[in-house]
Amino acid sequence: MAKILIITARFLEHASGGAEKLAYDYASILSESNDVTVCTSSAKDYVSWKNEFPKGETKENSIRILRFPVTQTRKMSKMNQILSRCLEKRDSVSDKDQWEFLKEQGPYCPDLINYVTKEQNSYDIAILIGYLYYPVVASIPKLKIPFVIVPTFHDEPPFRLPMYRKTYSNQYVYSFNAPEEMSVYEAYTKQKTSSYFLIGTYINDSFVNTELSNQNSNQLITIGRIEPAKGYPELFDYFQNWKLFSNRKDITIKSLGSVSSMEVPTDPLITFTGYVSEEEKISEIQKSFLLLNPSAFESFSISIMEAWIQKKAVLVNAKSSVMRGHCLRSQGGLYYSDSLSFQRTLDFLLENRDIATRLGQNGREYVLANFSKEVIRKKLNQMVSMLLG
Repeated sequence: MAKILIITARFLEHASGGAEKLAYDYASILSESNDVTVCTSSAKDYVSWKNEFPKGETKENSIRILRFPVTQTRKMSKMNQILSRCLEKRDSVSDKDQWEFLKEQGPYCPDLINYVTKEQNSYDIAILIGYLYYPVVASIPKLKIPFVIVPTFHDEPPFRLPMYRKTYSNQYVYSFNAPEEMSVYEAYTKQKTSSYFLIGTYINDSFVNTELSNQNSNQLITIGRIEPAKGYPELFDYFQNWKLFSNRKDITIKSLGSVSSMEVPTDPLITFTGYVSEEEKISEIQKSFLLLNPSAFESFSISIMEAWIQKKAVLVNAKSSVMRGHCLRSQGGLYYSDSLSFQRTLDFLLENRDIATRLGQNGREYVLANFSKEVIRKKLNQMVSMLLG
């Protein structure tokens, strides 16, 4: 039984973020045969990082959780101003400016770093989840025990800051969620990864009620936080352009998830549900024709896996090399790169529902072969064995 320390920005079951699901899944699986402690913030909300969980130790499903208070909440406008200033200076940007950005990016928990520094020898290995946030960036230089980084790299602006070189080096061990995520890392750093795993996370096989799985449905669905960084303004524009040219009033979009930092269209054919339970989400997927994912920045994309496990085709943003790669390997979906290709691919799928059905079936087979709980458990145990060395 290994003593494993997991370091991550926030930790909660059924969070809206993919990195949070991955952290919870890894902790749950590894705690079956190891002693797992999670070091995280007291924040529930990733936008403000305000303290909502009590600080200190709790136990949840045999996982020991240590929560540390966030000492300053995040102000998005201030953070973006600091980031712009840092990016303008490129490699000449000062450590002081970058540190100011990292503190504002958060969650700023100095006590967490103090704990990791002093108590790390109580653990055999550490797993750090997410390259972007303060707990991981500030922990890496302090760690003397073996560790693996699960970076969830995106080709996004902060990735360019020199400070993040602390989270990428070919001396480190990585666990990537997809081959394309590793390619992003290697293309930017201009170095080959010498030691890595390709794992991802698992998707529950909740395909129960085949009667609900309606391929004649005219409902399109999106899952996850609805915000500009996830490509939603562009998607809604493309959909409204498509309506003008197609003259169809029978196709709808239902967006599951909370709206953040954007105005949503007042279109009767686009509805917003807010947060929904896992059961409601599965039911809505089963009642839909296909899933749309407009994000250009994905390191895995749980939502397309959730659609595929329910035998639904997907239509995704081609700018995400990760999702494009999943679609090509699985033959489970199509992708668009602009308004015209969105119109053409959506028309094609609506007019060829037998092909859409086949894409959904291919997707399900791909998820079961690569992202079942048994497959992920085996890969995680191999990773831990190698780190224990």
